[in-house]
Amino acid sequence: AVALNQERHADLEPGTKIGEYCVEFKLGEGGMGSVYAATHPLIGKKAAIKIISAALCSNVASVERFVQEARAVNQIGHPNIVDVFSFGELHDGRSYFVMEWLQGETLSDRMARGRLPLLEAVEVLDQVGDALDAAHEKQIVHRDLKPANVFLMAVRGNRQLVKLLDFG
Repeated sequence: AVALNQERHADLEPGTKIGEYCVEFKLGEGGMGSVYAATHPLIGKKAAIKIISAALCSNVASVERFVQEARAVNQIGHPNIVDVFSFGELHDGRSYFVMEWLQGETLSDRMARGRLPLLEAVEVLDQVGDALDAAHEKQIVHRDLKPANVFLMAVRGNRQLVKLLDFG
């Protein structure tokens, strides 16, 4: 029975349909579950899909925390917080949410290459602070703030846009 259960919750294959999106590949895994790259087949919009792990599905508090993460980021509605725009449940009972596709790197990855120049560090901290201020105005606390949950995206004019991820 254990092998069957593990097989039932195996990694999703490329082409698997989740909501309106088709899975391309697995991006990674975290404490709450796995994240997949996906594309809308008709309009070509790329997205990231976070799926709660099978181990947490039977824990009501964990599922509620997963749902609350999706609600929280939408309640804040800030340009420095990743946008979640769809939510659903897979046929095997695991919950998922669809969020914007981000191109760039985590602050953790950036720091591994060396120290950030002062102006870059100030720009990152300013945007992180702005996002946290907006969250706190809505009585929401980021429960897992760390460099791996701060995403850096290059934008026009050689500037960076910071996005907070994974509110836990």
